[in-house]
Amino acid sequence: MPPDPPPYAQFERLLALALPGLLAVACFIVIAPFAAALLWAAVIVVSVWRPLEWLTARLGGRRGLVGVLLTLAALAVIVGPAVALGDAAVSAIPELRAMADDLGAAARTHGPALLAQLPVVGERAAAAWSAMVEDVGPLVEAAGKVAPEVGAWLARQTLALGLTMLQLLLVCLASGVMYARGPAGAQLVQRLAERIGGADGIETLEVAVRAIRAVSAGVVGTAAVQAVLAWLGFALAGVPAPFALAIGVLVLGIVQIGPLPVWVPVVVWMFATSENTLANILLLIWSAGVVQTVDNVLRPLLISRSARLPLLLMLVGVLGGLISMGLIGVFLGPTILGVGYVLLRRWLGLEPIPSAPSASG
Repeated sequence: MPPDPPPYAQFERLLALALPGLLAVACFIVIAPFAAALLWAAVIVVSVWRPLEWLTARLGGRRGLVGVLLTLAALAVIVGPAVALGDAAVSAIPELRAMADDLGAAARTHGPALLAQLPVVGERAAAAWSAMVEDVGPLVEAAGKVAPEVGAWLARQTLALGLTMLQLLLVCLASGVMYARGPAGAQLVQRLAERIGGADGIETLEVAVRAIRAVSAGVVGTAAVQAVLAWLGFALAGVPAPFALAIGVLVLGIVQIGPLPVWVPVVVWMFATSENTLANILLLIWSAGVVQTVDNVLRPLLISRSARLPLLLMLVGVLGGLISMGLIGVFLGPTILGVGYVLLRRWLGLEPIPSAPSASG
């Protein structure tokens, strides 16, 4: 008959199980304030891994030097435009305000005449428009009531902007360090995926990498192309503050709203204030036919070629991630759906998705 275990043996087993869990919770608490910055750094490194590997090979394998160059490039690409956007926004405020005043004047003078031409409801719509434009007293009173709340909101946003700049600096530094330690980190992640899921774990890791690269190419790349095209059209048409407006197109493209809220008021302003009818028509054609529609061709092409996953799955992941997790969800959403899609196919016994280079490739 085996001897009875010591009375404290069960306690030791429970303690051996609890300590790793407590350690994991403690690590999460320590990392939590920097989690968003580290996620962004990981997204950047995964997205540009292949070009960085090419550059490392040309520089004799000096990964530390390339990590420093990546940090400097990230500062130039991330922090630089943020500062430039602030400067452009401040300098563009008078011009944008003048554009808004011109639109308001056009609404008061031309709005009723245009509405009166509508069938059935034209006269009533014109009368309602005129009354709304002329009777601005209640609107001014309402604006006075909400002014303190707006001021408090602006103060909170100023504080949040300072914290955001600190986060951006951390993202830039972490990106360089992550790449400099890239092979060791990639080996650790691959080993962890293999220990958890075997071959399935390696496949899901590759799917996650492809999803991140696909979103970087499809969403951010398409938004950047739209911003450049919008800036070109605005600059050639003589629109004030074309750079600030192009940055607005870039941001709205990344968050999946699209450039429509930027170029429509600009085109309306051009028709209301400019006598160059040809330039106005060309700007309308360029904005509606090129800037607005280029994403319908470019985004599916880039995403489908990079991710090797259903395009609808990727688009739903982008939108759902943005709504549920904010801007980082643009990358995490399709990654999560892609991994879930692969696991579902495995569970159903379907053919695996065509393989891709390893996570570090």
